[in-house]
Amino acid sequence: MNKLTTTARIAVIAALAASLAISSVSSIATQAFAEKGKTSDKKIDPNMDIKKAYRDGNNLVVKVKGVAGGTTPPEPPKGGFGHVYGYAFTLADASIWVLNAHWECHPQSGCDPGQNVVSVWHAEKVTLDKIGGQTCVTSIFDETLDVTTNGHIGSIHVLNPAKIVKAQSVDFQLNIHPDTAPEVRDPNNLTCVAYFVQQFDEWTPKSDDDRQEHD
Repeated sequence: MNKLTTTARIAVIAALAASLAISSVSSIATQAFAEKGKTSDKKIDPNMDIKKAYRDGNNLVVKVKGVAGGTTPPEPPKGGFGHVYGYAFTLADASIWVLNAHWECHPQSGCDPGQNVVSVWHAEKVTLDKIGGQTCVTSIFDETLDVTTNGHIGSIHVLNPAKIVKAQSVDFQLNIHPDTAPEVRDPNNLTCVAYFVQQFDEWTPKSDDDRQEHD
């Protein structure tokens, strides 16, 4: 049996370590939305049906079968916060970016419910935690309007994004006004800003190449 040189051993160990790290991040991301999968017996709304996701330079891109951003949440009852519909990107560095829209008029806004409108599509990073058996958004930060929804494509401008582990189209129910959400996750005092309702669709790369930049 041929003996590996010291350099070769180091290369093998490094490759195994990288593989394990990616597997670990993927496992964490999978657990975040684990309790519910695709909408059971319904045909997926083409606007939420993900064909693929990829990085295009400094952009995270999702391509859907229908129109990106073409489906928005139903209007909430008077006094309710309503739902958030979005396209969520889980990255290899364990960060989560969400391109989303929700109803703007909330009880804490002091706005006239008769003038309630859906927000423009925007994006932010979020953290997720389990609270009382529910998957909850526990902080919202780095909000940006540097996004695009055009035809089949939705994108978020993110500097040097890590590889995409998965992309999902999701539905969350707001518990509080999103503008009052914590910007820093406090593990000793978690706030359930919004809880996970359903996943419309999920895309995962079939090979490592699928996580790389392409069009």
